[in-house]
Amino acid sequence: DFMLRKSRLRTNMLDFQEYFPNKPEQPYITDAIKQLQLLGLVSTTSVKDFTKLGLSISKLPDLSSLSMSKAVYSALRKRQCGRDLIILSSILSVLNTSAMIKSIPSKYKCAEGDFMTLLNVMNVILLVQGSVPAQEFNIDRVCNAKGLSAS
Repeated sequence: DFMLRKSRLRTNMLDFQEYFPNKPEQPYITDAIKQLQLLGLVSTTSVKDFTKLGLSISKLPDLSSLSMSKAVYSALRKRQCGRDLIILSSILSVLNTSAMIKSIPSKYKCAEGDFMTLLNVMNVILLVQGSVPAQEFNIDRVCNAKGLSAS
C-alpha cells in the first residue's frame, strides 16, 4: 500500500485493487493500513493521506522495509548517523545475513541483534581504516587479523 502511495500513480490499495485479477481480501487491506498508521506514516483520520513523516519517508529510496526506512529517516534527521544506517540497511538487504552472522566471532556479536552486530564489525574495520594511511589499508588483511574472514 505504501509503495502504491509513493508511486507516480499516487493511489492506494483501496483504489488500486480493482485492477488485480484476484482482489486481496478486505481484512488484509485493513491490516496493511493499520500497520502504516501504527508506524505513523498514514493519517488515522483519512486513510488516503500521508502524515508529514510518511510524506518525508516516501521520498527515500526503497530500503527493504518501512521500519528500516523510518529508522534511516530518524538517523538522518535526528541522530546524525544516517550514513551508518544506510550502509547497514544495504548490507541487510542483499546478504544472506543469517549465515554471515553465524560466522562472526562472538566477541563482535551484540545481544541487541544482527543490526548492532554488523555495526560493531563495521566500526572495527573503520577504526583500523582511520588509523593507517589510505594506501596501506587492506580490507583482507584487516578481516584476517580480526577473525572476520570467511575461511
